[in-house]
Amino acid sequence: MARDGNRPHPSALARYPVPIELISALFRADDAERDRLLAPMPAYGRARIAAYCADHARLEAVGLKVARSCDEATLVKAAGPALGADLFARSRAGAPAQIQRQAA
Repeated sequence: MARDGNRPHPSALARYPVPIELISALFRADDAERDRLLAPMPAYGRARIAAYCADHARLEAVGLKVARSCDEATLVKAAGPALGADLFARSRAGAPAQIQRQAA
């Protein structure tokens, strides 16, 4: 995804860092393990992880799976109006074409 004005600024991400170890664990996890890792996290933390992952092509599928555990208002708060609404819609619409091609 190209960067635009609706994305969180790097300075905002720096204030609320996303631990690379957690991203790595989510990337490797199956659905049950991912749910276990996300369960104790507050909704805003999950939404920030979803936004972070959606901003990195390799992590987009993980971001959409994490976004499924968030409501739209929290995603909008964490990622901005356009990206938050887009994440919410795509996470509930099924896998995007790009992710389906990778799985094939």
